[in-house]
Amino acid sequence: MSYQINKTNGSLLVDLADGQIDNSTTDITLIGRNYKGFGEFINENFISVLENFANTLPPANPITGQLWWDTSTNRLKIYTGEEFTSGGGPIVSAVEPNMVEGDLWINNESKQMYFYDGNQPILLGPIYSAFQGITGSKVETVLDNQSTSRTIIKFYIGNTIVGIYSKIAFTPTPGTQLGGLVGDVQKGFNVIDDDFKWHGTATRADALIDATGATRLAAQFLPADTNGTTSGALIIQNSQGLTVGTSQNNKSYVLGTSFVTENQLTDHDWRVRVRTTDGPVDAIYTKTSTKHVGLFTNSPEYTLDVNGDARIAGNLIIEGTRIGVETEVLRVKDKNIELGITDDSTVIDDATANGGGIILQSAQGGKEFVWDLTTNAWSSNVNINLQNTALKSNGITLIQGTAAPGITSLGALQSLNVDNVNVDGNTITSNNSGLQITSAGSINVTNNQKISGVADPTDAQDVATKAYVDRAINLETISLALDITGLSNAQIALVINDIAPASSKENGTEARVHCTDTTSATATFTGADLIASLQKTEVAVQALDGGGNDSGSVSVLDDVTFIDVTGSVSLTVDRSLKLFRVVGGAWAYIQELTSSV
Repeated sequence: MSYQINKTNGSLLVDLADGQIDNSTTDITLIGRNYKGFGEFINENFISVLENFANTLPPANPITGQLWWDTSTNRLKIYTGEEFTSGGGPIVSAVEPNMVEGDLWINNESKQMYFYDGNQPILLGPIYSAFQGITGSKVETVLDNQSTSRTIIKFYIGNTIVGIYSKIAFTPTPGTQLGGLVGDVQKGFNVIDDDFKWHGTATRADALIDATGATRLAAQFLPADTNGTTSGALIIQNSQGLTVGTSQNNKSYVLGTSFVTENQLTDHDWRVRVRTTDGPVDAIYTKTSTKHVGLFTNSPEYTLDVNGDARIAGNLIIEGTRIGVETEVLRVKDKNIELGITDDSTVIDDATANGGGIILQSAQGGKEFVWDLTTNAWSSNVNINLQNTALKSNGITLIQGTAAPGITSLGALQSLNVDNVNVDGNTITSNNSGLQITSAGSINVTNNQKISGVADPTDAQDVATKAYVDRAINLETISLALDITGLSNAQIALVINDIAPASSKENGTEARVHCTDTTSATATFTGADLIASLQKTEVAVQALDGGGNDSGSVSVLDDVTFIDVTGSVSLTVDRSLKLFRVVGGAWAYIQELTSSV
């Protein structure tokens, strides 16, 4: 008869056949009834248990509660049913592990220790992480220049000393590392950086004491950042005068025997403002950038610009190179206007005449019709609108209305604008919501070129990019049927990685694994007569009574054999559906899914 090997909880571990050994169900060898040479296996089993399966690799067939001494880390670990975890001492991990009350966890990434109180990890120290660097206070002893020990408190932020507390002043011994502090250590708080400030109000800062010992409260001072009023006269007893403005814009001072009002900022204007019945008016306005002065105008266009009538009692002498007449009507008696005549009636040459013509000034830019020497032609910087007439060349009509019957070709254009489309070099740009290409036939890209710069598709008829197609293929769910007998979820993930390496998949790719497990499988054998298969023979032997006397012959069992029998076997296995997903470039178990089988 086979051995029924049960676990501690009473569940069946394995049905061990007679005369057989089993070294695949567990990590010790299970010995069946009447197996020859079982002693070696029993001894080796004891050795494995004594050394807790000591090895650099975990046992291949662990069961829940099994101990393993990991020789690579010198730690005792216990199998939870899915993986081996540390069985004693603090847990070392870069991520928060599953803990029970009283567990210690060392975060080997932030270099901090926590204990678990049953609700959450509580930080034991240090208060700063490895990424933050040393931050907080640190008590140290240093030597002064008399070799006397002095206790100080250093304050750190991000591995940098920002200040030092000392109860006495002393001179450190040469070479003492005080984070950049130069000179003596003073009594109190010593800042390393001169820009360090205390923010808040100190009691001795509520008032100031002047040279006479009188206390001056804040209300007795003129504020520097808001309006202020004084009941006394304000006298500036020096020639440097008064400076006004957030950027020290204007300065009034004495220069020799002159009083000067000077604008301190380049191209900032200066004005004298008076108040009339219409409100404030700029009587004098100096536009610094153009060196223009306006009288009752704050937009002077000339060195002197008068907004209103001007009367000159004496002669008007103009020695400039231009006279501007700004009037609504300009009348010229002569029917011709000649340009380019010098003051002695000499006609200028083409080089001097270059750029001459008519310029209509406008706030939005001058409208020019001038002669250009390089092209020997009149040029205009604005359009020419032909109304009910035509543009001709040598008597031939080039443009008539909206048509261009005389233009058969265009020269080499640097760019072309047609409606909302611009063609420039090898670039076509649409100035509205998009560019549409309509063709009665196929659109072919010649010379085996590629189309790039395409966005990922959003609609069914959009063009797909290579990256989008690769990502869509990589994210396809992998379907797999697998016998997981004796395999943990971590080992199943390794099998999936052998079939579909996670390094070739996108994070988020899923695998659905239909699993069969024969660990708890049951088999039913029917339709066979086991009694009829039993063949036995007997032999007569002499029997002795209790006194050792011959009491006659009796039949005893001589041999037993079994003949082959046939029947039906019904096998029941456990089935499940598991979900795995690529997380951080590796396959990871996610959850159990509901199977329809």
